[in-house]
Amino acid sequence: MNFVKWATASTFQIVSCLFLLLYFLGVLNMNFSDKNNYCVMTYMFEYPQFVRISLDENRNFPQYGLYAYSEGRLTEKARKMWFDGIPVLFIPGNSGSHMQARSLASVALRKALSKGYENHFDYFTISYNEELSGLYGGVLQSQTQFAAACVTKILSLYKNHKYTKLIPSSVILIGHSMGGLIAKRLLAYPSTINTTNIAITLATPLEAPIVNFDSAMNDYYKLIELEWNAYVKPFKYVSDKKYLISLGSGPRDVLVPAGLTSSNNSYVNAVATAIPGVWVSPDHVSMVWCKQLVLTINRYLFDIVDPRTDQITDSSELIKTKLRQYFQANRSMTLNPRISRANVNMNVDAFWYEDNRRVYQISRPDIDRTIYLMIRLVTLPQNRFVAVETVNVDDKDWLFGCNAKDVHSTYRYCKSATSLTELSRWSGAATDFGRRKLATINLHNVLDVHPEWTHVIVKVSPTRKPITLNVDINDYASRQINVNLPSDLSFSKHVIKQETEANVLYYELLLKDFDMVHQAYLLYVEPTASCQASQYHVSAEAHVPWAKNHEYYHYFTHLKRSPMKLRLFKSNPNITSGSQASEGVKITLLLDPKCTFTISISGSWYYRLAQLARNYTPVLVPYVAAIMLLAARSILTNLKEKGSCISIHGALMSEGVKPYYALVFARLATMGLMSVPLLTILLENASWNNMEIQYFTRSLLVLPAYMTALGILNVATAATIAVMVFSSQLAHRLLFKIVWRGGNGLAEKVASGLQKVPLVVSAALICAVPLSCGAAALAAGAAFYAFMLSKMYEEYLEDYVYKLMAKIASKICKIFRKKQKHEIKEQTIDKNQVQSETKEINREINDVKKSILENKDGINNDSSKALVQAKDDCKNKENSKEENTKNHDNKADVDDGLNNINFHMMLFFLWVCVAIVNIPALLTWARNFKYSMILKPDTSYHTGMIMSACSGIIWQMDGPRKNLRYYDAVCSLLFTMAVFIIALGPFSLTIVNYGVTFMFAIITIQQLCDHEETNKETQEEKKTAEEKELISETNQGETKEPEVEITRENKEDSKESSYSQETSQNTNENTADKEEPPDSCEVCSENRFYSMFIRLREKLSFSND
Repeated sequence: MNFVKWATASTFQIVSCLFLLLYFLGVLNMNFSDKNNYCVMTYMFEYPQFVRISLDENRNFPQYGLYAYSEGRLTEKARKMWFDGIPVLFIPGNSGSHMQARSLASVALRKALSKGYENHFDYFTISYNEELSGLYGGVLQSQTQFAAACVTKILSLYKNHKYTKLIPSSVILIGHSMGGLIAKRLLAYPSTINTTNIAITLATPLEAPIVNFDSAMNDYYKLIELEWNAYVKPFKYVSDKKYLISLGSGPRDVLVPAGLTSSNNSYVNAVATAIPGVWVSPDHVSMVWCKQLVLTINRYLFDIVDPRTDQITDSSELIKTKLRQYFQANRSMTLNPRISRANVNMNVDAFWYEDNRRVYQISRPDIDRTIYLMIRLVTLPQNRFVAVETVNVDDKDWLFGCNAKDVHSTYRYCKSATSLTELSRWSGAATDFGRRKLATINLHNVLDVHPEWTHVIVKVSPTRKPITLNVDINDYASRQINVNLPSDLSFSKHVIKQETEANVLYYELLLKDFDMVHQAYLLYVEPTASCQASQYHVSAEAHVPWAKNHEYYHYFTHLKRSPMKLRLFKSNPNITSGSQASEGVKITLLLDPKCTFTISISGSWYYRLAQLARNYTPVLVPYVAAIMLLAARSILTNLKEKGSCISIHGALMSEGVKPYYALVFARLATMGLMSVPLLTILLENASWNNMEIQYFTRSLLVLPAYMTALGILNVATAATIAVMVFSSQLAHRLLFKIVWRGGNGLAEKVASGLQKVPLVVSAALICAVPLSCGAAALAAGAAFYAFMLSKMYEEYLEDYVYKLMAKIASKICKIFRKKQKHEIKEQTIDKNQVQSETKEINREINDVKKSILENKDGINNDSSKALVQAKDDCKNKENSKEENTKNHDNKADVDDGLNNINFHMMLFFLWVCVAIVNIPALLTWARNFKYSMILKPDTSYHTGMIMSACSGIIWQMDGPRKNLRYYDAVCSLLFTMAVFIIALGPFSLTIVNYGVTFMFAIITIQQLCDHEETNKETQEEKKTAEEKELISETNQGETKEPEVEITRENKEDSKESSYSQETSQNTNENTADKEEPPDSCEVCSENRFYSMFIRLREKLSFSND
């Protein structure tokens, strides 16, 4: 039965390690599957210069700075504080530098110089000392205050003079990463609400924090929402002037998921892969220098400049139009009745051409005359829809609708036409395959809106480039294919369409059940054997209906046949909220008419693992902490029931750590907490806007996350124990190099001395919390605790070796001892005969004593009882010796040293959990140490103080106290806290921070204040033992008087008595020779050899010192 339990537990651990391995595969895929960065590097034409600008706010924040960007000869102008352009402030993000503004600023400067420098932008940038604002929310408030002061300072630099038409009244904000979050707040910040109107955020988690590390981060997000709801949204004249443009990166950004970059307050939410002209996925850092994106941002900024004032226009309609033009693609197939369209005069002498075919391609090496391609509007079902793709057509307005009622020569034409550019868009294409445009038009809708029109016109202006026009007129329904996604357990390709129709351009694949971010598939478009073209080009575009501007492209060419990775940046909100999905993902295929293709799809567990790692890695931290609490519960339960602490690995293999109970209770707790409105309001935090986390807590994904966290703990504990056991000296050296800058020898002596008086270290940690930060005390405490544990392991292993050597030496000694006893045995045969005679004499004397004692009244009874009790005591002593030897053999396996190590190892890992959660505070304190020794605000203050105070008690204890009264209550509290962390920990790590700290304090208080409980049997045994001791003491005092009287009355028998005393003495000596000496005096005792080895070790260590 025990073997079955062990096998089950081992299998469970192996499965958890397999989940961990799969998680690492997902991390590798996430970092290396999209390793090709298709962004073009931005270069400066001259050496960039950053001119520092002083402001009064530097007194409060000496670590921050404001700089003005310039290049070449214009640097002297910036040094003289001469600014006459449009101010733009760049705000860096997490660990960002002020120098990241140089790409945007340099391109803007070159563009202004190319236009004669009539209107230009003055770029300013902030240095935040590369603080970790994405991990530690305590710095966000100070960064916001400094940024607000910078806005005021920048506007004060502009003065009225003859070179400026108008002084700027607002500053354009561009924020990268967490800097975008500060930019969003400045739009509603009381001191800057009237001086900031436009903010562009780059890869900023606007929806919710990536990891809600501390309460300061949570409060900052909630404060932004409060300020927007209080100062912007209620006032239409204010909200109409605020333009928030949030731009995400895409799948290459492993730090900020693209789904978190959107905001309900943004006018435009877009991913870089969907922005026209960009169509690439930058990583998190390259968002600030990706040339395609930098050019798009600067083109937008220059297009919203009013040439009359050389400042940003006041026309909100122009700003919105340019936003849609540069950051959104026109994917509509029908006309919008609210849009006003311009009428354009057509060229009568152009080449007017109408093709009666429904599917055709027109290719020309160059165009020397304007061409108007005419597509007839008819009500036939097969002419419902048209897709037109152009290659190298650069006309801005190239699609029109008109009534071709006029006739010139032999062809019909239109004198004027209405622009339909709203139905066209730029389409992505592979390199060297030309710039492409696409128009998808519902011809019947156009005819319904404008029944007077007869044709849709495609205009091609003269050009030296090769021109290609692909036209596909169809009924639309025949080009839509409903795709049944392969099952999760399927690894083979599923053919969607065996062969496409000849000369066809357009197909749509409808993926109905593709709704969640953790899903991933591979789409294959492969040419058939009948394709004879040497080159071909197929573009595929994924359109997500519930996430506008989250499209992405993939290109299939004769050189690139890799499949398209189908992944989502944001889950379907209908599914995450528990309702039915209304519309699915759509894949638009633009095929090469020269070939036919086979379309197939397959599932991909490899990319699914990457999606899971990308979106759900932060939840592993609270799950690891919860499993550690469950392991602590198993250790204390075993201590309560069996009197010993199991190892940390034994606890992780125990039944209490299995996910059966914890996850079920966590699910029930989540449902219960969410169903109570008051609790929902109290527990609400910034991460509740993260719909992926909300869906995660309600789905079965919690099970693989739990198993992965368990695998992490198994590996971490095994590695920690292995280092402490097998490489303790190496661990000491590494520890001393990290903590102590002096010599290792002196450091080890100091640490060894402090180990003997840990109260000094605890007092130092308590003092360090208000003088530095709580995280520093936690890190130092973890390092010292690790040193103590390694020393404990080292001493335990040494003792184990000495005990083993003593056992071997004892056995060898007993072998030689038996030989000596065999030689002496023959010599003692004669003595045994004498001893038997003396025994008979002693019996007669004892009978006489008994008869004399029976004649006494009170004394005789007591003395007889004493003699009987003495014999019983002898028997009890013999029985107790046998029982002690048996108990010693039974308890040999229970080692107090190992028991103490297991107890402290449990507390050490709880300490490490708290220290890891507070690492961001530690890094921020270290970053700003030269400016201030004290971290303000310190979110780790309370936990650092509590843990440091508890260390003064825990480190004084050699091991746990057994048989404490409230072990059951503490175990129940550990389980409750673990369930609470599993349920709410993914939303905020503050719960993990304070939850684990609370349980550490509870365990400490119990070990200090709780009383031991004793069983009834043990109490009765103690009472009987005490009564026996009292009776034996009284009997010893009473037996002296009758002995004196006996000697007085029997003076005549003095010789006989003296003879009997001598013989009895001789017999006692002989019996003493027969009896074995006590364990401490025995020559071959294990304890004797063990003490000898210990004394030898002390002498050797003393001589070395």
